[in-house]
Formats: sequence, C-alpha cells, structure tokens
Amino acid sequence: MDTKKALLIAFVSLIWGLLPASAGEFPDNWSWDKTPERRAEHAALEGKPMPPLAVTGWINGGVTSADVKGKVVIVDFYATWCGPCMAAIPHNNEMLKKYQSQGLTIIGVCTSKHGQEKFAANAQQHSIAYPAACDPELKSMTAYAVNFFPTYAIIDRKGVLRAIGLQPQHVEPVVLKLLAEPAK
Repeated sequence: MDTKKALLIAFVSLIWGLLPASAGEFPDNWSWDKTPERRAEHAALEGKPMPPLAVTGWINGGVTSADVKGKVVIVDFYATWCGPCMAAIPHNNEMLKKYQSQGLTIIGVCTSKHGQEKFAANAQQHSIAYPAACDPELKSMTAYAVNFFPTYAIIDRKGVLRAIGLQPQHVEPVVLKLLAEPAK
C-alpha cells in the first residue's frame, strides 16, 4: 500500500472514531428486533438523550437524574411473568457487582399490562440487588418502544441512549465499551 493511501485510511479512521455515537453502532443480530419496523422504532431513539422514566414504588433506593449523571446506565424493562427476564436478574446483579465502581448503574423497570401487582414479592424472590420500580401507566414502556421482554436500554456517561433492544447476552460487551469511553 502506498503512503498516500495509508495516510488517508489513518485519517478516516481517526475522524470516524471522533464522531458521536449513532444508531446501528452495535450489530443488529445482538437485538431482539427481528422486523424492520421494530428496529426502526429503537434506532430512532438511539443517539438521543435518555427518555425520562415515569415510575413509582422504588425498591433498593430510588434513582434521580443526578444519580446517573456521568454513569453508564442499564435500564432493564422486564415483566414478572417473563422467564427470560427472571433468568437475566442474576447476571444483572453480577454486572453491577463487577462494574459499579467503574460507574455502572442498573435500573429495573417492571412494566407490562399484567403482573405489576407482584413486583415487590417478585423482586425479593429473585434477589434484585439494584434499584427497581413499576411503570403503572406504561409511560416508560411507550417512551422506550418496549415490545418484548426483557428490553435493555444502555445509556452512556453523557446521558445518550446508545443501544436498545439488546438480547441479555450482548449487554455486557456494550457496557464494557461505554465504560471505557470518557465522560466528557
């Protein structure tokens, strides 16, 4: 390869690395989104500020916008009746334990039209170790375009939603990438 071509590739790589995050920065096959319409709903949210959560009944402490400033945030939208959601809780607890000192926060949002009345008992039964709350009016579910459970939304240290709709096994690689990025 000639020098001019090598310099051009290096320059483009540098500029690419400085660009802000955008939708689609993580592989589509990491997502539950199997239709173009669902992927489009989530892609429209990625790269934008974290939508507010409209939740009540916090357990394990509440979370405010000041609490998440400068942190990587996982919002786990789950349903009490959802087997994969319950199976993911121990991994969520483990990620929190491993990465909290590096700036990770996890928020559980119990949503769905059914099962929220079991929220507190379910959280205790499954040993949720992170703050969690209910979405009684399904406003958070709507704001994050939640169509399946669990739905993970990952927010970077700048408060930007970087990935949504990830399958549980792909959450940690995204978290590690975002924890490695500077806050400013």
